[in-house]
Amino acid sequence: MDLSLLPWLVAAVLVAWAVGAYNRLVRLRAAIHAAFAAVEAELLPLVKLADLLHTQDDEPVAGEEEPEFVAPIQGASAQLAASLAAARLRPFDPGRIAALRTAGEAWAQAWDRAEREDAHDLAGPQLPDTLSTTRTVRLQQAEAAGRQFNEAVDRYNRAIAQFPAVLLAWVFGFRPARAL
Repeated sequence: MDLSLLPWLVAAVLVAWAVGAYNRLVRLRAAIHAAFAAVEAELLPLVKLADLLHTQDDEPVAGEEEPEFVAPIQGASAQLAASLAAARLRPFDPGRIAALRTAGEAWAQAWDRAEREDAHDLAGPQLPDTLSTTRTVRLQQAEAAGRQFNEAVDRYNRAIAQFPAVLLAWVFGFRPARAL
């Protein structure tokens, strides 16, 4: 074998490896986008549950007030919707994912508070049972989608941290993502 071919063979192997490693990182990023789309598809119906409560446009019946728990739920739902819209644009941005997680926790706390206060009402529950059931089922589906997103993020983060792929990640600007 001619030694003048050796540098060309090494260069060809390195280029082939780099292309394959880069394509793998791109596929892992695409998997995160797909997983986030599933999270969004499960969170949007949860956000819209607040619409099933009293809205500000509804006029209360004479002598009735809007229950105290409605405003916090609507506010938390609006915050969750805004955070979801921001995270949709860049699901790799750790700050946006952190904001989405915080908004999700605030949303869950508002609903939990409403259900706790509802349980002590002697006049009967103010939240319809179907609404609570729908919320529970949708929340379980959203949590499952969140686990898939977190697994995709974990695979991606492990891939960009492995040597020698870490060199390509640095060159092409692949940054670690944040799980929900």
